[in-house]
Amino acid sequence: MLIKNGNVLTFENDDVAIKKLDIRINQNIIENISESIEAEDNEKVIDAKNKIVMPGLINTHAHIAMSIFRGTFEGCDLYTWLNEKIWPIEANLTPDDIYNASMVSILEMISTGTTCVNDHYFFSNKIREAFEKSKMRAVITRVLMDSDGKEASNIRIKEFIELYESRNKNNNLITYTVSPHGLYTCSSEILQISKELAIKYNLPIHTHFLESISEIENIKKLHGDSASNVIKKYFDGLKIILAHGVKINDEDIRILKNLDCSISHNPISNLRLGCKIADITKYLNEGLNVSLGTDGQGSGNNLDMFETMKIAGLIQGGIHENENRIGSKDVIKMATINGAKALGLEKEIGSIEKGKKADIIIVNMEEKLDNIKMMPNLNVISNLVYNTEGRCVDTTIINGEILMEDRKIKNINVEEAIKNCKRIIKC
Repeated sequence: MLIKNGNVLTFENDDVAIKKLDIRINQNIIENISESIEAEDNEKVIDAKNKIVMPGLINTHAHIAMSIFRGTFEGCDLYTWLNEKIWPIEANLTPDDIYNASMVSILEMISTGTTCVNDHYFFSNKIREAFEKSKMRAVITRVLMDSDGKEASNIRIKEFIELYESRNKNNNLITYTVSPHGLYTCSSEILQISKELAIKYNLPIHTHFLESISEIENIKKLHGDSASNVIKKYFDGLKIILAHGVKINDEDIRILKNLDCSISHNPISNLRLGCKIADITKYLNEGLNVSLGTDGQGSGNNLDMFETMKIAGLIQGGIHENENRIGSKDVIKMATINGAKALGLEKEIGSIEKGKKADIIIVNMEEKLDNIKMMPNLNVISNLVYNTEGRCVDTTIINGEILMEDRKIKNINVEEAIKNCKRIIKC
């Protein structure tokens, strides 16, 4: 495959640039990037003139089966929403419900430019089945917790082990994390078990972290220490993905920056749940790796990472006023290469480089009515963050395979997936 005439987004010396380049893909690998590459016989050519060719977006924290909870949150705090709305409904979901809800979210991600997602849920075999059918890149898990008793906890541990050991070792599109739900729902025993599983299988840890004010005191009561000290105690030496982190203070930063730790910033979900605004400008300046996530659609509304980028950039102005804060280039990195680093996949994806996997999206920025809010396009990178929507994505390529072209999904029946998801709601 050859992508011709594109405005390619590249990372050079810690800067973000746009250059007129052609890209040749051989099977699933970016084979060549050059100013002018001649098409070979029988080679598929995609003309990307007047379009942006960029790395696929990486969502580092989501609950993709929660598509059915879109619009359920109104007027709740986090704990009320979880205890009274989400968890009781989740208890009645079937494996097929999870598959069908996941498939709609996968369609949402492919159609809005996300090429890799870090999921955090249960009935994980059905989620994996949906990813396998769609051919999307994903990091999956079976969430662990024991706040509802040891018997349920033991079942979850068994399900995680079965999930991981039954994996297709030849499918490099799907990788795994060990995921204790959160420090306030996991005892010391389950955190120790999580650590042992992560060491045994050489996997990262993915957990909710300091998402709300109530969490700080609950963690101290349960573990007798601060959240960051608990993370250090159990997971020092492991790769760690901490979702949210809105309540991180200076002492937390001091501890976390000395760990192999990334913060998955979920700005829309945090705003919707009234959790506070994470000071990611400070986190980045202090040397923490910060990526972006959407959370589930119940609190995050949707999985459109372009919307997430826009909000992430804008709300830093709400806490920093006229001070220096992150710009559009920082936000682009958070949604791409920083996300790859968080997941330990930066040698494979997250940037358009020779030898990396071909996870690439093509964004339509042509001068037409649908793109009128980008015109005149005086700053392409700024427009990508602040004026682009997921529906501007024209083509999505994952692992060298076109999953969407000209806004047409290739290998999933869209109407059937939507119908199957709606059937869950009627039940």
